[in-house]
Amino acid sequence: MTSGSTTADTAVAAEPGPPPLSRNREYNVLWTANVVSQLGAQGTLIAYPLLVLGLGGSAFEASLAEFAIAGSRALAALPAGALADRVSRKALMLVSEFGRAAALGLLALLVALGHAPLAVILVVAVVEGVCTSLFGTADQALLPSVVPSSQLADAVTRNTARYYLATIVGPGIGGFLYGLQRLLPFLTQAITSAIAFVTLLFLRPPAAPRPGDGGAAGAGGAEASAAGDGPAESTLQAMASGLRWLRGNPAVRATVLLGTAFNLVFSGLLITVVVMAQQDGRPGAEIGAIGALVGGGGVLGALSAGRLRRSLTPYTALMVLTWATAVLVPLLAVVPTGWPCGLVLGAAAFLAPTATALVAGHQMMVTPDAMRGRLAGLIGVSMGAAAALGPLLCGLLLETVHTVPTVLSCAAAFLLIALGVAVTPAVRAFPALPDNRGDQTGS
Repeated sequence: MTSGSTTADTAVAAEPGPPPLSRNREYNVLWTANVVSQLGAQGTLIAYPLLVLGLGGSAFEASLAEFAIAGSRALAALPAGALADRVSRKALMLVSEFGRAAALGLLALLVALGHAPLAVILVVAVVEGVCTSLFGTADQALLPSVVPSSQLADAVTRNTARYYLATIVGPGIGGFLYGLQRLLPFLTQAITSAIAFVTLLFLRPPAAPRPGDGGAAGAGGAEASAAGDGPAESTLQAMASGLRWLRGNPAVRATVLLGTAFNLVFSGLLITVVVMAQQDGRPGAEIGAIGALVGGGGVLGALSAGRLRRSLTPYTALMVLTWATAVLVPLLAVVPTGWPCGLVLGAAAFLAPTATALVAGHQMMVTPDAMRGRLAGLIGVSMGAAAALGPLLCGLLLETVHTVPTVLSCAAAFLLIALGVAVTPAVRAFPALPDNRGDQTGS
């Protein structure tokens, strides 16, 4: 009996594990397409307000461009999430990149012709926001299908690094290109979206698991299976079922709400420091360096997240992120504008990847495949609304009470968020991801 058990254990141990992420073809195609697209998007993110300001617009009008992108992204996220659970996720990503390339190419042409009124800029920003929402929900829904669960936290960390890598390079390039010629950031985004489109043509995503196949179950798995066994849902019904699933998962719901509040304030701070630097006459390259420094902090945080997330609980990681940010933000009221502000925000960004990997990894693991698009859409709505309202609210504050009160208001908001993390039972009890330190294929 002992011999048979030993033989069985040896056979199990001999079974090959999943390949490392570096040799996971589909994950790398997905990662590459996204990072190429985000490089251009981060450049235009800073180019939109610079273009509006350069054409004589006010700080509030500059914030409207940011609001148009984020607002349209938020409004499109719920239907995009429902679509991502009903049609080909690869097709949604291809459509989004084609739409982005066409819209940004048109704007570049209009800027070259000297006829780019604010209304046109806002329309293009809306198109970009909708396309971003389609791409993002499909990308998030696909990730657990192309990555084994033991490597999911590592994949989330790498995806977080991908975003911050784009924020390092993109804004710097965007500011530099804008300084050379106003149309160049938008033309670059059109080109990078076209490259991402071609890259996605090589993606071979696995077929979605059928209900009852034992895909990601977790809480809500029965509901998803029942939905799959019954008549096809309409888009509205799919959105409603996603809301019901989120309402029935307190830990996921609490972290989505707290993450939304955090991103609302942080996105407002970004436009605040850009406007402050522009009003002080900082050159475009230095303004771009603000985003690069924020991205640098995020990339360094992502490189450290693999070790940190194994020594911190999700609750501890969220506490460190929110309380440290509440302490750092008041420094923006006293340090010089430009790159010093980028250093402060970069220090806060260093802490984000660890918390993101722990929280988002758990959210993906407990969400059944048939609901992942809807969860991504719900998160997209909340984060998109935060990214829309944050710049708008801070733009209004800058117009009325000016810079120091705006910064201190953001600091007070971060303090309230930190207190919310400390006292919310669902966050205090948030479960940790499985420890895969013994799985050497995860890196």
